[in-house]
Amino acid sequence: MPRPRTGNAYQARGNWNARVTLGDGLRPSIRLPTCTTQAEADARASLLADLAERLRSAGRADLAPDLIRRAASSEGPEFADVLRTVDTITGTGLPTRTNVVPTIREIGERWTRGELARNYPDHIKLKSSAANDAGRLENHVYPIVGEVSLDRFTLDHAEAVMRALPPGRAAATRRHVAQLLHRICKMAVFPLRLIERNPLPPGFLPKIPPGKAKGWVYPAEDATLLASPAVALACRVFYGFLHREGPRHGEAVKFTYSDFDLANGTVTLDENKTDDPRAWALSPGMTAALRAWRELRAREGAPVGPDDLVFVNERGLPISENHAADRYRDHLAAAGIARPVLFEKSKARQPIRIHDTRATFITVSLANGKSETWVQDRTGHKSSIMINRYRRAARTAAELGLGELRPLDQTIPELAHLLREKATEKATLLSDVRKAGIQKLLQSRLGSPTRIRTGTPSQAKDFKSPASTIPPWGLIHPHPPSSSPAHPLLPTSSPSPFRLLRPC
Repeated sequence: MPRPRTGNAYQARGNWNARVTLGDGLRPSIRLPTCTTQAEADARASLLADLAERLRSAGRADLAPDLIRRAASSEGPEFADVLRTVDTITGTGLPTRTNVVPTIREIGERWTRGELARNYPDHIKLKSSAANDAGRLENHVYPIVGEVSLDRFTLDHAEAVMRALPPGRAAATRRHVAQLLHRICKMAVFPLRLIERNPLPPGFLPKIPPGKAKGWVYPAEDATLLASPAVALACRVFYGFLHREGPRHGEAVKFTYSDFDLANGTVTLDENKTDDPRAWALSPGMTAALRAWRELRAREGAPVGPDDLVFVNERGLPISENHAADRYRDHLAAAGIARPVLFEKSKARQPIRIHDTRATFITVSLANGKSETWVQDRTGHKSSIMINRYRRAARTAAELGLGELRPLDQTIPELAHLLREKATEKATLLSDVRKAGIQKLLQSRLGSPTRIRTGTPSQAKDFKSPASTIPPWGLIHPHPPSSSPAHPLLPTSSPSPFRLLRPC
């Protein structure tokens, strides 16, 4: 039988300390501020060693450093909370699951897989962020309370999950985890009807902290980014669309050519985060830019059918949502955009993210007189609260006279070049068609090939004809004027048909 772990208490400079093995060769010295005697220090060190061993045995050695230090420095209710958290994590004292009511893990997995949405379509919707929710549950909830049946789940279990979150996690992450717990309990009440009431009281969800300042791209910076050869053309087309139309990144990457009506310049977005289908008119130049982009893709042999994705990466693959913010910042820097607030990270400010392309769209739109309703039609925001967050920046942009974003078909050089090339070809073709039409018309009316003006000086020999072919009454009519029928293009009363038919 192994010897029970007792820890190692010692005194240094008047303070009691303990060495506790936390795993992976980690054996730190932990101060015991609540201990004043050797006996108290030995007892607390022994308890800490036992807690650490239980966490390691449960496979949660990663939680040991924080929980052990808290147990070493606390007393009273706080110390009891730590002990209860360790009991919950390690399974000690957990209620035995019932045979009827499913566990937190079982309900959570059925929810994120979409099974509950299929079984209860009137009350549970399939979330577009289900994959993110599944990851948070797997990382933060299931290891702590995953095997607890819902009828035995209590507020203490929920608090144990929140206490086990790593200290460095953002406030938004903590709120997301709390929302998942609350949602599972709420579904268990109705429509699942597994429990009678929600064990999590009002106020359980952490308050939303004040938002950090966010960056947005100036119109001149947008033009610099979209013209930069240091950034792949596929990425520039995608960023230009996000800046000018305002959809979420996750919505835009799913657009297919069938979602766009490039004949009339509209886009339809049926599947989105808020389950509110919307459609809107594309911004100036966007229709022409997307036509040019499709033609460039077709020239490269890429698929451009109705069901093919419009926005792909430089390798022709679907755009990944992973590390999108890092890529966006890297591309801004590669284009030579170095405004510090776009890359600064502090307690008051966060560096610009791909999601902030919406901030660019909203700010520039409001600054140039667009209404709140006009903006919401494109962004899908349900209330004015989110739109109002950008009004201060919009007023600043208006005061500085930063202007609007240039039309996309003029901002990306490759697209502009293709459109100019096509315009030249069209003009040349139209000119040729007009010349051929004039030639054909004159041939049909005059009965012989006729020279049209081409800029080449004419010579007398061009107009000479054998004398035998020229009737004595002139060049125009094949019959004498007295017997000639009325010309279809001339009034019969015209005294001089030659003068009216002569090309001007």
